[in-house]
Amino acid sequence: MLRMGFGLHAGWAIEGAVGSLQKVDATYLSPHVNMAARMEAASRQFGVAVLMTEKFQELLSDEGKKHLRRLDIVTVKGSAQPMPIYTYDTLQNQTFPLLEAPKNTDLTLAKVLLKKAEQYTPDDWTGDEDLVQLRILASPKLRETFEKGINLYLKGEWLSAKEMLEKCEDYMRDSDCGTDGPSRTILNYMRNRDWTCPEDWKGYRPLTSK
Repeated sequence: MLRMGFGLHAGWAIEGAVGSLQKVDATYLSPHVNMAARMEAASRQFGVAVLMTEKFQELLSDEGKKHLRRLDIVTVKGSAQPMPIYTYDTLQNQTFPLLEAPKNTDLTLAKVLLKKAEQYTPDDWTGDEDLVQLRILASPKLRETFEKGINLYLKGEWLSAKEMLEKCEDYMRDSDCGTDGPSRTILNYMRNRDWTCPEDWKGYRPLTSK
């Protein structure tokens, strides 16, 4: 099964041609482009399809923000500023209704999708069938338990955080979906440190992407 990961960030970039006399490509250069690339790489570590920075999250509507999960607070290479990171939960291994272009019109499927995007309103977060179906496993119970676990982890209460995040893992296993990537990632981080919060813990960690 094909899986894709997306890193989302907001900021400025410089567009320009880079290459040689034999081959020239248009590219975008800036620290913000690098940040988006780091989010894309880290999406594999957290086991999520979408990983976004706080800068991107701030641009969403209040309704959109309600459906995000804060996964961690991290620093990245080249920046010492702690930054919350978020995901939009998606269950990709499922069947979605087939979207087709209307018959007896000159609209292509691409135009239908573009028109749908242009007509976006914050109500789509609860009214769009695809968006709702994507987050079918992100129940209020899972989200509430995960939020408690992450808050305990950030405060340095790792044994209590372990209990909450393991409940998230159990919930996903009971749903026959294997595991919860974000919970597994934080549990592994704490396990590698024997569930003991470092004395110099400040509520965030360096982000390493592998």
